[in-house]
Amino acid sequence: MRNKIFISHATPDDNDFTKWLSLKLVGLGYEVWCDVLFLDKGADFWKIIEKEIRENAIKFLLVTSEIAIKRDGVLKEITVAEKVKKVLKDDNFIIPLMVDEKLSYDDLPPEIIRINAIDFKKSWATGLIDLLDALEKQLVYKNSPAPNKSNSLYQQIFLHNKTSIEKEEIYDSNWFSILSFPEELRFHAFEKLIPKGFDVQELTFPAIRFKNYLCTFAWEYDFVHHLPKTETYNSIHTIRILTKEILNGKFDPGFIGNYECQRLIVELLNKSFELKMKDKGVRKYQMANKVGFWLEKDKLEKNRFNKIQLVGKQKDKTWHFGISGAGKLYPFPVLMISSHIYFTQDGLNPIESKSIQHSARRKQGKNWWNDDWRNKLLSFVKYLSDDESSIYLEVGSEERIIISNKPLQFKGYTSYTIPERNTLLEEAELAEIYGLDTFEDELTESLETE
Repeated sequence: MRNKIFISHATPDDNDFTKWLSLKLVGLGYEVWCDVLFLDKGADFWKIIEKEIRENAIKFLLVTSEIAIKRDGVLKEITVAEKVKKVLKDDNFIIPLMVDEKLSYDDLPPEIIRINAIDFKKSWATGLIDLLDALEKQLVYKNSPAPNKSNSLYQQIFLHNKTSIEKEEIYDSNWFSILSFPEELRFHAFEKLIPKGFDVQELTFPAIRFKNYLCTFAWEYDFVHHLPKTETYNSIHTIRILTKEILNGKFDPGFIGNYECQRLIVELLNKSFELKMKDKGVRKYQMANKVGFWLEKDKLEKNRFNKIQLVGKQKDKTWHFGISGAGKLYPFPVLMISSHIYFTQDGLNPIESKSIQHSARRKQGKNWWNDDWRNKLLSFVKYLSDDESSIYLEVGSEERIIISNKPLQFKGYTSYTIPERNTLLEEAELAEIYGLDTFEDELTESLETE
């Protein structure tokens, strides 16, 4: 009985998409056959493939890409599918799936060009919706949804003999300890000394407006350059609170509560980190809810620091390893530094399209493993360092926040047997399948990044 959806594709170039689609369809109840899931190494593969198409396939899905339409094996499969199409008298037997952004409909083989293709270029999730609609309209039989079957198949093929083990290990975090704060948090009564409409972001040192005060770690005389009227300011009007009392929760609230003081400290920490980036000549990248930082091409000799590459090529694009920083006071004061990848066309100007950034980020990131991310992060932090062990965030002419350039380490008691390197890529390609709980979540993620 014909009940299988056959997926034709270029191996290994289109493996990641094919695996994703196969396991999605299996989880939704369809019977699926594709070589990356079911073809044993060393088998007479063409004999098996031809039999599956001729005898078992109810639909033939063709993953189209520049490579696929030139690959002899794919062209042979199309030829067999054309014959089956005529035997079944099913004009919709072959369903092309457009996945390659560079491939146009005019590039398709003559026998395929006349067939309505389903577009996966913009979004895999929306493409899957269209494919499922087509399969339903064409009355392709499916069983009840079977996510466990999909998961079992994944486990069987990719995770055999890969289990957790009891093993003590030391893990590097992305938390960097704050070694010291200035002694005082200061509230200067500058309200009438600040010009109307003046943006405190322009000040040399980080400061925040709070009620009728300017909250900062800096001394009152640090602002004369931008605020000339402060030259005559009387320091007795400044409210001073010991930083250590705020951090340990022992500050006795007066005109401001302890929690609000802690919030202001975190905000000043984040602002001082941004100023540090500016001083180091690091470029900004505005994300949805945070600011990232990256280095221009050729800012560093050979685009490396401490022998670690921080800028590189991805075909016609340039990737830039980047970071973002966020202060935390609980459970102890740290600067949490997160890793990112940004893309430019010329090494200088970020690509504006969020969908292109997202697609390029996935492609680049899947080839980086834990040690790659760690080494790039530590290299970038080292670039920001002011001495062998520390980063200085200047928050006043005589005040600074000092941060360790070595990450906090944590001890773990569970590990796993590291697989051979050549199998890791396959597992990474499938990781995104299980990163989202539902198909609806995946669709939402896809739409948000467009």
